[in-house]
Amino acid sequence: MDNSIRIPLNLPDIRILELSKTERGDWLIKIESTLQGTTCHQCGREITDLHCHDQPFRIRHLPLFEVPVYLEIRPKRYRCKYCDDHPTTTQHLEWHEPRSPNTKAYERWLLRILINSTVSDVARKLGVSEDIVSGIIDRWIAAQVDWSEYADLKVMGMDEISLKRGHRDFVVLITIPTTDGVDILAVLADRKQQTVANFLQSIPIDLRQTIERVCTDMYQGFVSAVREQLPQAKIVIDRFHVTKAYRNCADTVRKREVKRLRRELSKQEYDSIKGAMWPFRKRPENLKESEQQLLERLFAYSPQLKQAYNLREKLTQIFEGRYTKHGAKCAIRAWCKQVLKSDIKEFDCFLTTINNWMDEMTNYFLEGWTSGFVEGFNNRVKVLKRRCYGIFDIERLFQRISLDLNGYQTFAVT
Repeated sequence: MDNSIRIPLNLPDIRILELSKTERGDWLIKIESTLQGTTCHQCGREITDLHCHDQPFRIRHLPLFEVPVYLEIRPKRYRCKYCDDHPTTTQHLEWHEPRSPNTKAYERWLLRILINSTVSDVARKLGVSEDIVSGIIDRWIAAQVDWSEYADLKVMGMDEISLKRGHRDFVVLITIPTTDGVDILAVLADRKQQTVANFLQSIPIDLRQTIERVCTDMYQGFVSAVREQLPQAKIVIDRFHVTKAYRNCADTVRKREVKRLRRELSKQEYDSIKGAMWPFRKRPENLKESEQQLLERLFAYSPQLKQAYNLREKLTQIFEGRYTKHGAKCAIRAWCKQVLKSDIKEFDCFLTTINNWMDEMTNYFLEGWTSGFVEGFNNRVKVLKRRCYGIFDIERLFQRISLDLNGYQTFAVT
């Protein structure tokens, strides 16, 4: 019974000459090109005068049953009869990139494996060097955005992350939401206003004019750069950053009051309010009955803390309400008056924030605009950094982000 099978190489314009195994047990397939002629590298004309065959070299192809496969070929070299010095040109085949040690199919397969993985891990699994993996990345993945791929931008997100622990070496991520998620436009080397402005200025003018809104945090450098380069775009201070700011104010009140109660209450009384931090941070509708009772005991000892909790939740309700921009401004100003009457000093810094950023904050109410897509994307980048034990080259970071975002579509099996 014959237990052999036939497996096509799926490589056009070749003929198989011999199949053998190397001393290491790898498959070695000797092949030759069936094409006659090539294009002169000097004049660009088609030439068919065969001059010689180059020395044989090996190219790695897709593995077969986990056994490495190599192709050995002697490239044809053709002489040009049109150029005065009659230069020779080596024939190139469409399934192989010149000077690459691999077939294009192998490199696309490797890049699919690299998605959500690391260079060192893929190199170890496939028995190749990290330099080979890095070379494949450089051949296939651009280190900066290709603007020709975009017809319009409309919405842009802007945020920074630190490359190192301790909030050091910040880089700026410029992103846009897409129907499938998020796409990366740039990784900027720092968060200086001029750096951001230079990038925005580099966007082709027709694309730049399609940007309708920019979602960012309350960093003046970002906002000033957008105002300078994108005067038509509305700036939206992300609700996430606003919420974080006023919730921190309420939490500061909690810390102050708990510290006071620890001094003033008896041990038995203080023990009855222990563990109130997480219930205090929850929304009222998410509280369990036991947590609600715990908060009631806490608020009985600290009416001001109850007031801070209610103020926090009232502002949350405003941001979740169906307000127009004008209506939201009126509601927020009324909330500010309540804060002033409460005499809770911990909210003073947030009142200043509202005064400075009211217009940008309330742009959220125009269409419920938010940069939630930016925050979710940043979490993915942080995971990538941890997985790769840090990536400090911004071009490499851009390439790896692009691969993780679009690799399955770009390098799908064809």
